[in-house]
Amino acid sequence: MEDINYRALYGKLFSALLGKFGGQFVTEIEDAIQNAFLKSLKIWSKDNRPNQMDNWLFIVARNDLINQMKKRPFEQTVVFSDRDESNGIDGFDLRLQTIIFIASLDNISSKAKVLIILKNIFGLSIKEITESTLIEQEAIYKHVQRAKKIIEQTFHKKIVDLESIKPTEGTISIVEELLYGVFNLGFDSFSEKSESIVNEDLCIEALALTKLLYAQTNRESTSNLLALFCFHIARIPAKVDNGKLISFFKQNREKWDKNLLNVGFHYLKQEKHLGKFYIEAIIISKYMTISNLTQKDWQDIVQLYEIMMKLTNSPIVILNYCYCLSQIGKHDDAFKLLESLETELPSDHIYFSLVKATLLKEYNPNASAAIFTTILDGLHQDIRKEYLLENGFIKFN
Repeated sequence: MEDINYRALYGKLFSALLGKFGGQFVTEIEDAIQNAFLKSLKIWSKDNRPNQMDNWLFIVARNDLINQMKKRPFEQTVVFSDRDESNGIDGFDLRLQTIIFIASLDNISSKAKVLIILKNIFGLSIKEITESTLIEQEAIYKHVQRAKKIIEQTFHKKIVDLESIKPTEGTISIVEELLYGVFNLGFDSFSEKSESIVNEDLCIEALALTKLLYAQTNRESTSNLLALFCFHIARIPAKVDNGKLISFFKQNREKWDKNLLNVGFHYLKQEKHLGKFYIEAIIISKYMTISNLTQKDWQDIVQLYEIMMKLTNSPIVILNYCYCLSQIGKHDDAFKLLESLETELPSDHIYFSLVKATLLKEYNPNASAAIFTTILDGLHQDIRKEYLLENGFIKFN
């Protein structure tokens, strides 16, 4: 049953049940969905599935939720939406509205918003969130539980009219950042279950929800986020070849999706006030349209990263900037910047270690090899291990 996108189904079910029964039942909604999935695993087979799986799961989860409510004697009355859902949830998807709803809550921290949305809209497990965000499982659990408690108390016996919420500019920015983060988690997955390092379902869902957001807001920043996603997704067919990870500059460009590349340029819009999505999309478009980057091209990219660093303090942006500095011969500047990052990132951060080892490779090959060996020991994905070995990062005598 691997072909069923349970992540998307989870998010649709959670949003539909939240819109129907309100925020006071968040915990019960989670339990009801899990119970519905377990029931489906027990009684479905590959040749015996409902024609409308999402509707079947919704009805089972809804009935389970109602049964849970009946066991709560202190709940004398339950206020819920009068939307007719007797036939399930076919034809409507409230995930984006749920993301907007959660993003707009002032009494929940930004980190908690991200974590609860990753869990309940995109169906990631606590372990997967840990692998992707580097936040400890216990901390994630506490943030999510605290956020759920706030929602349950704030919306006790209140309707959550998801479809009527009009997001502010600030809320839209939060939603954009969230979708950007989710896409990146899917595009570069460290999950042991991900053999290809790309979770295409997560990428496509982030793209689809961003398109819905753009349709609602018509914001240039959202359009540029779409452009960025299209450029990246266009490369997925060439990112892994015959089960092997292929670095960007060695990918077969003939395998890139030219239609998606063109769609990306369609969405790319110059902004009056430059935003990081626009700059990042410009950078990746340069990488994708120039087959052999010259020193002038690298200098242009360095300048773009310098603009982006004024817009965001992301350590990943700084790491990319360090790599580009090395490409124009500014190794000392790159090393100094790397040193300033050491206290901001975990000691075992893979991309920090990779950039440092790459910069050291020419000047101190033994130190470089030691770092790569440490990286290799900490990896749990065979495809990444094989990549390091086959590309000469680590050599054995």
